[in-house]
Amino acid sequence: MNISEDELEQRLRALFADERLDLPPPPDAGTVIVTGARRRRRRRHVVQAVTGVAAAVVVVAGGLNVFRLHTEDGTAAMSPPGTGVSVKPPENLTAGRPPEPSTPGPTGTQSIQASAPPGASTSRPPRPSSTPRPSTLPSVATGPLLAADGFGKLKLGMSEAEVTAQAVVLSDPQAGASCTVYKAQGRGVPAAASVVISKAAGLVVVTPDVATHTAEGIGASATKDQILAAYPAAKEESGDVVAPAGTAAEYRFRLGETGVVQTSLSSRTQDCAG
Repeated sequence: MNISEDELEQRLRALFADERLDLPPPPDAGTVIVTGARRRRRRRHVVQAVTGVAAAVVVVAGGLNVFRLHTEDGTAAMSPPGTGVSVKPPENLTAGRPPEPSTPGPTGTQSIQASAPPGASTSRPPRPSSTPRPSTLPSVATGPLLAADGFGKLKLGMSEAEVTAQAVVLSDPQAGASCTVYKAQGRGVPAAASVVISKAAGLVVVTPDVATHTAEGIGASATKDQILAAYPAAKEESGDVVAPAGTAAEYRFRLGETGVVQTSLSSRTQDCAG
C-alpha cells in the first residue's frame, strides 16, 4: 500500500498528539535529580583526588629510583626532581648500610712513628759532618813560590861558588863544623832568605824571610788539614809538619795559632842540622 508523504505526516502528527503517550513525572523526580547530580559531583572529586595521589606516588618512586642508581657507585650527586640542589653522597654509602665513621689520619711525629711497621727502625739517619773534607779546602797562594828544587835561581845541591854565580849575595856567615848559614839576597832570589850550605852536599836548606807558597797551594795561614790534604804522606815532627817535596827534598811547615807561619825547603841527604 502506497502512502503519500502528506498522509504519512498527518498520521505521525496524530500519533504524537495522543495523550495516552504522555508519561507524567513521579512526585519525587526533582529530589532524585538533585541527589544524582550530587553523587556525580562527589565521584568526580574522588577521581581527581585519587589521580593526584597516584601522580605524587609516581614522582616519589621515580626519585627513589634515581637516588638508588646514583648511590650504587658512591660518586654521583643526588638531585631530587624539581630542585636545583645537588648533594654528593658519602663514598662508603651503600644500600641498606649506614656510612662508616671516618678515621682521622696521622698527625704530628707521634702518629707517624705509630704508623711505622713493626720492627722498622725509627732512628734518624746521621747528619753529615759540617766540617768539609780536607780535599775540598781552598789552596793558599800568597807570596813567591818555594819550589820543590829551590827558591828562584837557588837550587838544592849548589856549591857556594855556584850560588854566588846566580847573582845571589851571601852575607852574615855563621860557620859550623861542616855547614855554614848565610843570609842570601839579590837578583837571583825573589826575596831574602836564610840558606845553609854544606861543604860536602852544597845548598841543603832554604828558609825565605817572607810568606811563600808551594806548588800544591800551601802557604801562610794554611791549616794542618790543608797540609794533610795536599800531602797525604806528611807527618808531625817537633810541632812542625814535614811533607815530601819530590824524591830528594822535603818541606817543613811551622804552625802557629793562625796556621802556617814559616816554610822551609831542605834536602833529605845532608850532614847539617835542619
